[in-house]
Amino acid sequence: MSLDLHHLIERFGAIGVGLGGAIEGESAVVIGGAIARHGMFSPWGAALAAFIGAFFSCQLFFYVGRSQREHRLVQRITEKPVFARALILIERHPRLFCFGFRFIYGFRIAGPVAISMSRVKARDFALLQLASAAIWGPGLVWLGYTFGRQIVWLVKLLLTPANAVIAAAAGIGLLLGWLEWRRRRVPTSGRPELG
Repeated sequence: MSLDLHHLIERFGAIGVGLGGAIEGESAVVIGGAIARHGMFSPWGAALAAFIGAFFSCQLFFYVGRSQREHRLVQRITEKPVFARALILIERHPRLFCFGFRFIYGFRIAGPVAISMSRVKARDFALLQLASAAIWGPGLVWLGYTFGRQIVWLVKLLLTPANAVIAAAAGIGLLLGWLEWRRRRVPTSGRPELG
């Protein structure tokens, strides 16, 4: 989660949790629940804000997809592989997908846009979203509230300067290894591939 989003939650309390849930997603709501445990704002307010943020952001993506299909943002979403997977799932299980896409990583934005381009009625989508957001938002706040101490401890443990150096070195090593693997896999033009 970005540092700015953390400050947004601390400064605006439950409203920040709702905005974080709408913009960023799961981690903002879980961290909002953890912050609520420390008494900075009401966990009930955070749960309500997470529900509202989740519901209205998906409704917005749905209506933008349905009314602005030629818009550049919608076109970029439709070009992603996750969008094609969403269309397949909608065709097979429209109601189940409308209810559950927010619980599947990667579908938070592509899901509502794909649904908007299907035959699912706006009213049906809204009703399924009410039920889905009512579980998702409060559930993640509860998770953060219940395990807030452990989450804070884990973040402090992992976010040390030594761990940051180790993570950066591991990332660079993986990138260099992948580039070398790719270089060996793709033959150079004009030279026959050995082996």
